[in-house]
Amino acid sequence: AAMQMAMDLNAISKDYYKGTVEPIPSTLTGRELKGWGFPYEIWPQELKDEYAYNPTKAKKLLADAGYPNGFKTNIVANTSADMQLLNLVKTYFAAIGIDMEIRPMESTDWTDFVITKRKHDQLAYAAVNPYGHSYEPIRQLNRLHTGYSSNYLMISDPTFDGYLTKAVASKSEEELKQILKDANEHIARQHFAVSLLKPMQYSLHQPWFKGYHGQFGSVCSPAGSPQLLFFYPARFWIEHEMKKKMGH
Repeated sequence: AAMQMAMDLNAISKDYYKGTVEPIPSTLTGRELKGWGFPYEIWPQELKDEYAYNPTKAKKLLADAGYPNGFKTNIVANTSADMQLLNLVKTYFAAIGIDMEIRPMESTDWTDFVITKRKHDQLAYAAVNPYGHSYEPIRQLNRLHTGYSSNYLMISDPTFDGYLTKAVASKSEEELKQILKDANEHIARQHFAVSLLKPMQYSLHQPWFKGYHGQFGSVCSPAGSPQLLFFYPARFWIEHEMKKKMGH
C-alpha cells in the first residue's frame, strides 16, 4: 500500500498523459467491460484511500513495517514498455525513501529472464499491464493464477486461484460476474502490483462491421496480429445493406 500511496495518479493523468487518461486505479478487469469487474466508483472509501496520493502516510507505513529509512530494490524492465513512465515511478518512490534501480532488458532477454527462467525476485515491468484487461473472464483469471506462463508477477495466492475454479464451474452469467467482481476486489485489497493508469486505446472500424466492440485480439492486438481471431469469426457479421448504401 505504501508504494501505491507514493503514486500521484492525478498528476500522472494531467501532466504525463495530458488529461487523456482517467486518474483512477484499476484492477484485473478493464473499465471498458461495463457491468463486469470491480469499478473504482463502487470501491469503499477506505479502499480508495489506500490508492490516494499520500507520501506522508506512505512513509509511516514503511516505518511501521520496519523500514524507517526506506529500502533499496530493483526492477527488471522490458525496454519495449514505457521507460519514461518507469523513471517517473522511480522518482515518486525516491520521495518516500525507496531507492529502485532500473535494470533494462531487451524483450527477448526479459522474456527469458522473467517468463521462462523465473529468475527475478523483486519487481518486474512489461509492456503488457497486469491490470485493466478486456479478455473474456476466464482468461482474465488465468493471468494471475499460480504457475501461469504470463503471470510475470509470480503471484501464488490460494484465494485468488479459487476464483478461477469457481468461474469454470459457474452456471450463469450473473454468477460469473459476481466471481469476477470478488476476484477484482481481492486484487485491489492485496496490492499485488502498483496500479498506474491505463492509456487510452482507439479501435477504428466501419459501422457495417457488426459484433465488434473492441474485443482484445479479435481483429488486432498490441502485437499487431489478431491473436484470438479463431475465437470470434462466428460472432462478427457484415451489414451488407448499410455497406452498400455507404458506397462500399
